[in-house]
Amino acid sequence: MTTTVLHGRDENGLRISSMDFERLVREAAVQSPQLVLETFGQHNIGIRLQRPGGLHLQIEGPCGQRLGAMGQPGTTISCRGSVSDDLGYLNIGADITVLGDATNGVGNAMAAGRLSVGGSIGARGLTMTKWNPEHSRPELWILGSTGDSFAEFNCGGIAVVCGHEAKNPDNVLGYRPCVGMVGGLIYFRGRHDDSYAQTNARLAPPDDEQWQWLIDNLPLYLERIGHPELFELLSVRDEWQMLIAVTPQERALMWSGPMPMAEFRRQFWSKAFGGGDPLRDLAPDQDRSPIGTIVTGELRRRAPWWANNEAAAPCTYYCPIHIPTVERLRLIREGRIDEAYELVLGYTPLPASVCGAICPNLCMENCTRTGIDGSIEMQILGRAVAHFKAPAEAPPIGKRVAVIGGGPAGLNAAWQLAIAGIEAHIFEKDSRLGGKLAQVIPWERLPQAIWDEEIKRFRSMSNITVHENSGMDPDTFERLLREFDYVIIAVGTHQPRRLTFPGHERVVPALDFLKEAKGKETMNIGPQVVVIGAGNVGCDVACEAYRLGAQQVTLVDIQKPLAFGKEKEAAEALGAQFRWPVVTKEVTTDGLVTDSGELIPAQTVFISIGDVPSLPFLPESVQTLQVGGASWIKTDPSHRTSDAKVLAVGDVEKPGLATDALGAGKVAAETIIAEIKGAPYVPFSKQLIPQRALTITHYNPSERGSTEAEQADRCLSCATCRDCHLCETICPTGAISRRDIEAGGQRSFEYISDENKCIGCGFCADTCPCGIWQINPF
Repeated sequence: MTTTVLHGRDENGLRISSMDFERLVREAAVQSPQLVLETFGQHNIGIRLQRPGGLHLQIEGPCGQRLGAMGQPGTTISCRGSVSDDLGYLNIGADITVLGDATNGVGNAMAAGRLSVGGSIGARGLTMTKWNPEHSRPELWILGSTGDSFAEFNCGGIAVVCGHEAKNPDNVLGYRPCVGMVGGLIYFRGRHDDSYAQTNARLAPPDDEQWQWLIDNLPLYLERIGHPELFELLSVRDEWQMLIAVTPQERALMWSGPMPMAEFRRQFWSKAFGGGDPLRDLAPDQDRSPIGTIVTGELRRRAPWWANNEAAAPCTYYCPIHIPTVERLRLIREGRIDEAYELVLGYTPLPASVCGAICPNLCMENCTRTGIDGSIEMQILGRAVAHFKAPAEAPPIGKRVAVIGGGPAGLNAAWQLAIAGIEAHIFEKDSRLGGKLAQVIPWERLPQAIWDEEIKRFRSMSNITVHENSGMDPDTFERLLREFDYVIIAVGTHQPRRLTFPGHERVVPALDFLKEAKGKETMNIGPQVVVIGAGNVGCDVACEAYRLGAQQVTLVDIQKPLAFGKEKEAAEALGAQFRWPVVTKEVTTDGLVTDSGELIPAQTVFISIGDVPSLPFLPESVQTLQVGGASWIKTDPSHRTSDAKVLAVGDVEKPGLATDALGAGKVAAETIIAEIKGAPYVPFSKQLIPQRALTITHYNPSERGSTEAEQADRCLSCATCRDCHLCETICPTGAISRRDIEAGGQRSFEYISDENKCIGCGFCADTCPCGIWQINPF
């Protein structure tokens, strides 16, 4: 790729004017996608610059005002030093990184794009931002602190202020932030002086969704500014707070002024005059009700739309594999059980093992039925599919894909490819398939009989070939690249993280212990056990330790334990104790010594602070990211790597749930299938149906039930019409009717509204339990 170098001084060493230098940069950008600019204080660097295929500017010298002003999508700018005022002014898409400080007006009036500052900024940063909800929000990331009047009149921008080596550690947001703020979010870490505009912003801790966004995006920011080692320091949730824009409704409650006229009329006027008319005593029989105008057709202000299946139910939206559970339960209600099972197996080869046993079931957690009596029991539905036959495979089409790793991500990738008629060859290092599912998770949580049945079904696929005990090295990987059309890397994370402290050699990695303990009846670990790291894997260690004879297990962590769900409940039920914050000073033969000098007695100390990928076979053509001291494969949303023939799925990209890995495997396989067939890959893109669109008051609480049929009956059928006829029944003008339709050989139905009868009253939307009818401006 061609790189052009431009100098900010002429051959006599004199500074080139900002206008002339801007002209030189524009001319060079037409010829080269990469420019290195040795600036000498010039202003307007990168202003309005854009190039098909992308443009990158590397700034090497002192930089003047308005760097990246009016930045365009596809343009990236990196500055090795500090910059002057108005960094990213009116930015509409450029990705700008400054390794040093920035002065006043950073991100002023920006509408899109990202600004990453490796130091602190001056006054009036993130002011007057704009945000179009059809595009991503503008982002400003700051390692240090901000100056005064931060986020003034912010209308939608997101700011992250890390408070690391802040200019003013006692007030990382400066004086009077958020004045006039009407939208957006501010994450910050560190002390503040409470001078923020409390009528415009409210202080709150990040909720789970907000925290997940921060923890997902923080590694990329730290990589951009060259400080990936700070991730552990900056990822302590309790240290972060947020300033969130106050909504107009909230502000109205703060500043409720004189009583509104309608309220005065209701409370005083109408009561005083016997209904609101001071002349009622003179004409008591006169009809004084309002004379309404009822219109239909084009005169309506709003009209209904039957939006069947246009949005996603919460169960489908939050499931990493996006299994259409509502459709599955409809098939069960109609007695089409085989079709329901075939539907599920089209998404995952392990519904009984994962959905039915080990998954924390995000679908259940977000199920709308929780607002009535409790979620649909997904584990019942998952286990029911354990013994069903494998789906039909398409005949081989002459394409072959190598899948390195037989964990959940690799299994689903191979499964999807096989169904589409593509030969999938799995190369598994272990002697059995399943990765950590088979090697680590106790059989008490994942019943072996169910697991064996699903692996048997998996192996029955004729388009899948399994090569067990197959190690991987650079030569073998290169051979696979030559012999196969694509290679999918799905090796997971099997290399434990370690900490160095006195006695660290006495500590047993959790992963090693769980692999060795699985299936054993006894193991000499002693009556007292300590686990460093109180996440869900640490809870599995605790449960296995109790099963193997331990009498007391203590889990310690430097922060509030991240464990949740069934794993945490199981450990606590057995008597495990959670302690935090605890910093390990050393480990001796007597146990773990904390930094305060306390001894926590233990005959065995385990460490469970996460695992990282081992990728010695990876060629240089596949790029990696360095995060938290480990290498992770860099991929795009379709799981492609920097090598066009190589995809990567699962924990080698970033740690996640087994369902995350299954979802990644499915997307990667679908990407390959679409490319082979010459068709564009269409990812899952449905929006979540708003909770306010659903009417759950039609349902009465009931027993949860223990059968598939009972779960199907309880389903609210969010975003999919259940054909209940309520809209047809309640319509006051009889405008709504039902009609049968046939498409693709399948019989179905639809509800329609007659515009010549509809008055746009909205009764259909108000009563629809499934959120199908929408009332839109006409």
